[in-house]
Amino acid sequence: MPELKRLDHHQDWLAWTQENLARGCDPAGVKAILLQNAFDPDSVEQVLAQGVRAPTAASAPMVYHARAVLQQGAPVSLALGPLERTTSGEDRGARNNAQPVFLQDPANPFLVSQVITPLLQLYVLVDFMSPTECQDIIDLGQGHLRASTVSLPDQDAQNALPGTVQLQADQTYVDLSFRTSQTCDLALLQHPWVDALDRKISIAMGLPMELSEGTQLQRYRVGEQFKAHTDYFTPQSEEYAKFAAIRGNRTWTFMVYLNEVEQGGGTHFVAINKTIRPRQGMAVVWNNLTPNGDVNPQTLHAGMTVLEGEKFVITKWFRQR
Repeated sequence: MPELKRLDHHQDWLAWTQENLARGCDPAGVKAILLQNAFDPDSVEQVLAQGVRAPTAASAPMVYHARAVLQQGAPVSLALGPLERTTSGEDRGARNNAQPVFLQDPANPFLVSQVITPLLQLYVLVDFMSPTECQDIIDLGQGHLRASTVSLPDQDAQNALPGTVQLQADQTYVDLSFRTSQTCDLALLQHPWVDALDRKISIAMGLPMELSEGTQLQRYRVGEQFKAHTDYFTPQSEEYAKFAAIRGNRTWTFMVYLNEVEQGGGTHFVAINKTIRPRQGMAVVWNNLTPNGDVNPQTLHAGMTVLEGEKFVITKWFRQR
């Protein structure tokens, strides 16, 4: 059991707490993260009870950069930690895809946390979408679902039952032994809600929409899953030549849970043995590449089987060019 720390003795965490409270984030959620990171409950309660300074009228949206917290090879901590802040006036045009940025809208704040591990860049954004936004996208897309596809069938596809693997017109595959959800290509609906969602994600990431793929909606019913996979395309492979030769590899994945799942349906990251459980409006964001631009096999992840209820998510991928 780690020794409990006083929150007022750790200025970085104290600033993180104040900023998230000032943006209107749920105090219970802030408290839960602090307790998870071994802060003394009494000191946490004292800080929360004191409230926060009123934001000035000149307060600008905040840009967050990942703080280097562990060296490669250090023990993995699954704690969620604060991110260093810079001003929003920074020239983001010079930033490359390896530098995460989360730009806040003060009118619609969300809590930003980093899963601290040297193995991959992984973030959780609580309350990124409102319940109304989530339901609007579900209502819009669920009447336009098709079978979800993969870029290449599972290696064991040759042993699958007849009809399990089907080649599609776009050269992707339906592989019912590997991925069993349904997908709506929201971008094809040409709806203002989708346009607004695309802008919201791109602004939050600090990346132009031109670098993104069209946003998709996925539905998982009871018994459905997406087995462990990576989102990038393997360099110097048939898969890369077919899907990434022009636009380059996938950099960031931006996924949002649109509903509460009664049981199951989490996103499991294999390398750190961490399952993130669905929460409505919460985004999970990760870099599929290493900081030097190589593909990162430590991003292997799975959409766990839905055991009760159903799961709706949206997914947007960004590219190198």
